[in-house]
Amino acid sequence: MATNLESVNTEKEVSTNQKLFGLVRLARPQFLLAYLIVGVGGLVVGAQQGFNIDLFIAIYSIVIVLISAVGVHYRDEAGDWAAGYDIEYGGMGVIREGTLNENTVRLLGRIISVITIILAIIQASYLFLSKGQPALLIIGVPIFFMIVFVNYLTEEIPLGHEIITAGSYLATFYWIYLAQQWNIITSVLFFSVFVYLIVFALIPYQDIGDIEVDTKTGKKTLTRKLGIDGVGQLSIIIGLISLVFLYLSILNK
Repeated sequence: MATNLESVNTEKEVSTNQKLFGLVRLARPQFLLAYLIVGVGGLVVGAQQGFNIDLFIAIYSIVIVLISAVGVHYRDEAGDWAAGYDIEYGGMGVIREGTLNENTVRLLGRIISVITIILAIIQASYLFLSKGQPALLIIGVPIFFMIVFVNYLTEEIPLGHEIITAGSYLATFYWIYLAQQWNIITSVLFFSVFVYLIVFALIPYQDIGDIEVDTKTGKKTLTRKLGIDGVGQLSIIIGLISLVFLYLSILNK
């Protein structure tokens, strides 16, 4: 008799619509919306400073960010499954249900990540060669390592799950902002710190729903280490601190 793991790790007979819906679930639309909001926030902050928005560059930058997130989400799902974190509960459940297998999800994630890197290099190189602006090339280096080594960074290093995930939103903000060839002024810097901290405060809170399974599987999350009460207090404190930077960004306009 096949084990639960063996049965779900082989693709069962499913319809094309089920597979397509599974791919949409794996993309985690709720988080794509969050990246979109943060990215648009960068454009709004720049517009408030009186900077002109290049619509084509803005759309291209947003597309890169969203495609990047999809690739990371696919690889994260496959990585968590391989590590044994989502066998009973957690993740989007697509691999566990047998809609798609681990290898398929991982391969798709890698292909999408490669496409992302190529598109990003094209944009950063164009900005540098035609405009003499190296900003995207500079921030692109740490972003490249975040994309390539995301599973290791978020699962194996202390606080990686929280620091790197929040960092991806900060990277989104600056990628879209700097692609417009705008300067980083004090108010923008403070606002970006606000974005980072508010996301960092929400990540442990979001993990509360998975605390039992994360404890059972040994997943390295701050929520599992601090417990529900501890992480609740931490999220409140960080959220309040983030407001200080929001106020500073407003005062420095």
